[in-house]
Amino acid sequence: MNISVLNGTGQVDYMYGLVSGLACNQNDTIDVLDVDLTQELFSDFKNVNYIPVYKYIPRPASLSAKAINVARYYLLQIWFLVSHKPRIIHFQWLDRHIIVDRIILPSIARLFGHKVVLTVHNINAGKRDNRDTLLNRLTLRILYHLANKLIVHTPQSKTELMNEFPVPESKIEVIKHGMNNRVAKKGITTAQARLHFGLEKEDKVILFFGNIDHYKGLDILIDSLLILNSEFNCHVKVLIAGNSKSPEYTADILGKASDPKLNGCIDARIMYIPDEDVELYFMASDCIVLPYRNIYQSGVIFMAYTFGLPLIVTDVGNFRNDVIHGKTGFLVKPEDPADLAKVIAEYFKTELYTGLDKTREEIQNWAWQNYSWEVIGSKTRESYLSIK
Repeated sequence: MNISVLNGTGQVDYMYGLVSGLACNQNDTIDVLDVDLTQELFSDFKNVNYIPVYKYIPRPASLSAKAINVARYYLLQIWFLVSHKPRIIHFQWLDRHIIVDRIILPSIARLFGHKVVLTVHNINAGKRDNRDTLLNRLTLRILYHLANKLIVHTPQSKTELMNEFPVPESKIEVIKHGMNNRVAKKGITTAQARLHFGLEKEDKVILFFGNIDHYKGLDILIDSLLILNSEFNCHVKVLIAGNSKSPEYTADILGKASDPKLNGCIDARIMYIPDEDVELYFMASDCIVLPYRNIYQSGVIFMAYTFGLPLIVTDVGNFRNDVIHGKTGFLVKPEDPADLAKVIAEYFKTELYTGLDKTREEIQNWAWQNYSWEVIGSKTRESYLSIK
């Protein structure tokens, strides 16, 4: 089978996991079209051909250089679609320039006889982020109509996709998100990681990791810290690590974090976290808190599982299915700082925390059994074969 994965320069962790799972079938040939920065990821896969369609250029580059780069990016993809024999075209991320991504590219793919598969990570991210528009909904409707097969990660996403757009049930395949098998693990110890951040052995350390945006609910976590201090006499350190997606929201977060009542317990690193530094954050922490207001599926969960880190998450999206309450973490009420504070305080009294080394090992073993990319790759391939 000839399979081509067009990544759209997004969700590298998922793309790598998907391709590594598909590549287990050595009889298939897989093309990957993505940004040149990810090329080396696939150098060890004998049946994967890498085609760099997008060049990384620094942010200070001229507007004309950026425009030429984007034009080249789309022309190379279009040329690939028109010049290759019909095959599986798996679009993994279509959210850069929505008219071209959602209408022109899949239309050309269908016109030249390709079978179009789309991983729908977010049914409608615009609606989730309170930025929905008529154009957004129209282009999504056309995209979902053009695809031969739509892959979602959860039954809830399938139901929403059928109800919102609507899409026939026969067109949708529910396939789990897999573990993060891309981020390197160097064997950094908790002591080494804490030394890097200036943390003490006895510190209770909470991690918030990922993009900083309103729907991620970081403000809820910060509000809960005041309750933790005053009502539960539980004093924690918080590591915040991630890119800002909203300058206004980030400014509000930094304002909250500077509250004298928090006594400098927050270490906010609002920036892109290089892959080689990710392990430091997860090994320095005792748990990760994801106080999201809404979400479909979060890749951060599977990064946490890669390092065996317990989760405290709000009961939204698919979190109830991905977090085993009391075993891999705990669920809390959405938008409820008091409940979050209560559960955090309780967590630091449980065996999950007191026996964290054992907990990490157990969580890793459980997660790899349930979210293996080899199994996901096999199920994805089966969905390709089901297209008529």
